Amino acid sequence: MFPKCIAAAFISFVIVLAPNVSANDSEILWLVNRNSSLPSDYKPADIVEYNGVKLRDAAHNAFAQMLKAMAQDGIHGLRLQSAYRPYSYQQAIFNQRVKELQAQGYDKLEAESNAAKSIQPPGASEHQLGLALDVSVDGKLTQAFAETPAGKWLETHSHHHGFVIRYPYSKTEVTQIVYEPWHLRYVGTPHATIMKHLNLTLEEYWHTMRQAQVYIFWGENDEYYLLSYTDALPAVLPPEVVDISSVGPSKNEYIITTRKIYPNTW
Repeated sequence: MFPKCIAAAFISFVIVLAPNVSANDSEILWLVNRNSSLPSDYKPADIVEYNGVKLRDAAHNAFAQMLKAMAQDGIHGLRLQSAYRPYSYQQAIFNQRVKELQAQGYDKLEAESNAAKSIQPPGASEHQLGLALDVSVDGKLTQAFAETPAGKWLETHSHHHGFVIRYPYSKTEVTQIVYEPWHLRYVGTPHATIMKHLNLTLEEYWHTMRQAQVYIFWGENDEYYLLSYTDALPAVLPPEVVDISSVGPSKNEYIITTRKIYPNTW
């Protein structure tokens, strides 16, 4: 049974007299693409390693739990191919692809434009965040992955663990990236669930939150998450706040996630 999602349109609740909490940006909803790139010196602080692959701690924990859920459903063999990539690595693989295309007869501008259809330019790759994961069952990153048992399971269930398929088949005009069923992005369970049920990319999710201002995600056991959009963080936040993420570095747009539990009689 899927959780219920209820939209609302108010935001004043966030300015309350309650103990102040940390307003650190978790970065889980950072929008990274060609129009919103990361600086060359950006590196996340909480990088850990899993089977030789580096990734953010939150993404690692969620991935480990997701593998357990897959195993319980009889799905095995999912490999983590890559995750965190520094700016310099992305620059190297992008430049290599440009050179390959130039060798095929493209001029430099044409080669860069064509390379960007499958490889993000340096600074525009989510992998620099450490929250994007490339996965496979055979070591190959191809669209055929979508038809494997693991690929089908992820399409149906990955949002329960906070992941979305970042570049869906039907949204290439929005993302400007070809369909990549192997590319997962960790955004947290409430956000991933809303994006899944409303068929939204991360770009569209931010647009939707700007319009809605507040969204209620109703989970299980009388627990719900209240997600509010704001362009200015209040000085005092509710103690129930569990996450704050901006849209990107040095950008004053935030989604505040607040979790509450009410009795059955509410």
